[in-house]
Amino acid sequence: MSEGLDFLSLHPFVRATVQDKVLGTIFGSALGDTVGLYTEFLPKTEAERCYPHRKFSLVHPITPRREDQHRDRFPPNAWTDDTDQSLLLLLSYLHNSTNPLPTLPSDFAARLRIWIEQGLLCLDRPPCGIGNLVGKVVKHTDYLTAPSRVARDAWIKTHRFVAPNGSLMRTHPLGVFCIGTPEVEAFRLAADVSLTTHTDPRCVVSCCISVSLIRGLLRGEILSETDLDACLRRAFDWVRSQPDLMNPGNDRSLSPEQVTALLDESEFAKHVRASTMEELELDDSQKMGYVYKCLGSAVLTLRRGIRATSGRGTDLFERLMTDLVMQGGDADTNAAAAGAFLGCWVGYSNLPGDWRDGLAHREWLMKKTERVMRVVGVTEVGGGGEGEGKDDGGKVDLDTAPDGGKGLLSKSQLEERERAFVTALLMKIQERKEAQERERQRGLGKGVGRWFKGAGLGGR
Repeated sequence: MSEGLDFLSLHPFVRATVQDKVLGTIFGSALGDTVGLYTEFLPKTEAERCYPHRKFSLVHPITPRREDQHRDRFPPNAWTDDTDQSLLLLLSYLHNSTNPLPTLPSDFAARLRIWIEQGLLCLDRPPCGIGNLVGKVVKHTDYLTAPSRVARDAWIKTHRFVAPNGSLMRTHPLGVFCIGTPEVEAFRLAADVSLTTHTDPRCVVSCCISVSLIRGLLRGEILSETDLDACLRRAFDWVRSQPDLMNPGNDRSLSPEQVTALLDESEFAKHVRASTMEELELDDSQKMGYVYKCLGSAVLTLRRGIRATSGRGTDLFERLMTDLVMQGGDADTNAAAAGAFLGCWVGYSNLPGDWRDGLAHREWLMKKTERVMRVVGVTEVGGGGEGEGKDDGGKVDLDTAPDGGKGLLSKSQLEERERAFVTALLMKIQERKEAQERERQRGLGKGVGRWFKGAGLGGR
């Protein structure tokens, strides 16, 4: 065991609690992503109209999603691209388990390129929900040789303006990986992984906060809002102190004031100290993907969890996450980030059963997370073989390979999969139209019947 994990031996209860929190982190985020899809991209008013009971269930009877072409693309009870990308980090960590952290940014970038083109092959999931910035950066011809440079150039071309939430949504597993490393090293890893796609200092500081919060919650170092605020302060100050993060590319034409403005403290504080979700305006159609909206809603959700000192029953996670999801906007991403924080706070054992037990790929995700805990050192390993890319029994875990152990799909196979996907999507749309037309015709029939009855020509 590394010195950074000595606290696990203080009492058997400590290790068991940390294990529960690790599972809560990974599953809490996946559940937030999955339930968030119900209201993703909807205005708050439309979310309330579609789900007036504010109740979601992933077990029978499963809550039906709003029927539209966006939600049609996703299978029932399944997460979206947010969790897929976090799993790329998790699978990379497991595949290179003897020394995973130094190679994680570059290996993640390579896996992200495969995912953009082929999806999450180990689960036969096509890529859906690719963000504009991620798509533009990762598809660049030079991406595999210089991901951070390509990402930086794309950001500079926006006049250093865009700061979307795509790196924050995926970053929480790093907090688990870094449970035994110094916080400064966790900050640097969070920054390096963010820089593979998202350069803006606001994106970087958000990722540093996510990783540090998860790490601190797991270590029992964040027990109050005071601890939370101290973590926010350390992450902000650390990014501010790093010239390569504040002025990517070392542009000498920027004045010190211009560089500082790239990470404005008042803008940061406005979001991480919001007292209500309404302040964050999460369903603003022009700004819903802004990283600080995602960060602010996740931090506020955690604050509310910390304040609920009366207990951590399953109703707490469900209630607070439902409150967030019902805000609409980029709900799946906001809930993925918040679900990691709140799931880490309450633990897996306090996740709602009617969400947790219905999650698609639940058993697969459980096995991977349990193996992460063994590699990290949270779970003690017996005589098994947690070697490079192997499971606890010493067998090669093909799922963790970049191609999912199945080989990359050929161009013709990708085209065939795309045709099948589009055909299924069109059939679903057509079936919905036909059902709506039948319903309309039934309504017309009832109207005619009422007319005859009123004229004394129908009924008994």
